[in-house]
Amino acid sequence: MTYDVRQATLDDGEELLDLWHGFTDHLSKYDDRYRHKEDADDRWLQYFENQLVDSKYGMVVVAEDEETGELIGALEGRVMGDHPIFRLEDHGYINGHYVEPEHQGKGVGKALLDEAHDWFAGSPHEVDFYRIDVMEGDDDAAQVYEEFGFEPVEHVYEKSTEER
Repeated sequence: MTYDVRQATLDDGEELLDLWHGFTDHLSKYDDRYRHKEDADDRWLQYFENQLVDSKYGMVVVAEDEETGELIGALEGRVMGDHPIFRLEDHGYINGHYVEPEHQGKGVGKALLDEAHDWFAGSPHEVDFYRIDVMEGDDDAAQVYEEFGFEPVEHVYEKSTEER
């Protein structure tokens, strides 16, 4: 199988929804709160069209099967601004990274990460680092990112206000 990795265009929006559903279905295995609200599709498409396509601070890259023309993977990234107090300067954040299960383990996810790396490192972004979150318990994702060179830097803890 061969695939092409490229920047997403407005025409990809509807097909990207299927990948987005796969990504959020994966997240909801670890935390049920990641299930969609009723108007989620329309809201995501608006976000994609208005803040990610041809944006200086956001991007979506896709992997497209060259034979079928179908999108088989996607990655969303954004540049986050300087922190007002800490020495945390502009940096990148990967908000979503997903490859269809039947195409996982074939280099597609790494190709998407390579493209994101180049986007974050290149002009006009030129950030020094970028981050990605991994759900607690998703050891497979953690392993993939560590093999790619990511290092864990924070643990996020949560407590319900209904508990004492």
